[in-house]
Amino acid sequence: ESRRWLMSLIRARLVARVAYSPLARSVAKGSTRRLCDVASKPSGFSQLLRDGQVDSGMWQGAALLGGVVLGVQLASPEQKSAAVSALLGGFRSCGLTEDITNRQLIKDYVAKNAAAACNVLMASPVFYFVFAKIHGESLAVCTVRSISGTLRIVPFMGFFYGFFGVVGPFVTAAFMQRGQSYEDAQSSAGTAVMLSGLVFIEAIVELRGCGVTFAQMTASSFILFIPALVGRLAAGVLTQQQKTGTESEPLLPASWQEGPTWQQHTYMTFEMLHIDKEFFITTGGTTVFQHILNGITWVLLTRGKSATLPDILRFIGGGMQGTPLSGAMQLGKTFVMRFGFGWAWNWCSSQQLDMPVFDEFIQEQ
Repeated sequence: ESRRWLMSLIRARLVARVAYSPLARSVAKGSTRRLCDVASKPSGFSQLLRDGQVDSGMWQGAALLGGVVLGVQLASPEQKSAAVSALLGGFRSCGLTEDITNRQLIKDYVAKNAAAACNVLMASPVFYFVFAKIHGESLAVCTVRSISGTLRIVPFMGFFYGFFGVVGPFVTAAFMQRGQSYEDAQSSAGTAVMLSGLVFIEAIVELRGCGVTFAQMTASSFILFIPALVGRLAAGVLTQQQKTGTESEPLLPASWQEGPTWQQHTYMTFEMLHIDKEFFITTGGTTVFQHILNGITWVLLTRGKSATLPDILRFIGGGMQGTPLSGAMQLGKTFVMRFGFGWAWNWCSSQQLDMPVFDEFIQEQ
């Protein structure tokens, strides 16, 4: 009996020693960790929303855009006309001279910038979809990001083009007082306003639209970001803004309309798709600058505040794999990105948006 009791005691001690050994504790911790990971892992839909960058900024943009659309739809024609008249009175009361007529003020600044803001919002889903795709995201995530990115930039785009429409006439008048013609002064004013404080607003638009939070932005990243953005703005925003509401300049010679069948069909296709000189200026002139901007944006997204200038330069030159070949492939993907977005933006800018309140007011002038 005592021998049986002694054997039971020995077995109990052996079991206790094994149970509290480092290996057993490690296995137990690993099991607990796996259970916690499973419990904390979000569902498929929640993960899609997270990867799609559905955040408060997106909902704020959606609320603002919805409010503007609702206000425009509910306002009567008389209320809209009264608002335009009040806007004109505001310009004059702030000292804008008669060198710029009311018709020019409405057509070249108010209506044009309102249309330009609509155009860039309509084309932006293409930009954010392709940006996500060339960085390896799934089609579902790309689709969600195309929507979330577009809505997130609504407040900034509203301020951007609103500032253009309000400040532009005064800067144009200042250049006219220096002896420039209205057309030259308008072009000079566009460049001056764009390259002033608005370039920083556009930088915020670019980064926020791609999902970079304010906490992830670093001062060193803007050393490269701002110059590259200036180059892209000159070839992109200014070109498309000036094109809004005007006739496209054909890329192919007019003689092709009367040439062989293949030339006629090619000319008709280019004309239908609005593939014109502005399209190639926008696409070709912005690809290299966009490649730099994409590299900075991606490094900030993945590294945040820990991102350094060497990290950014390595990604720009080496792409996703860190090799020259990968960098060249990333540049090619950026060209495809700019081609798709440039075509969508150029096509939107080629359309005549229906703004009857402005059209009627311009005719009255």
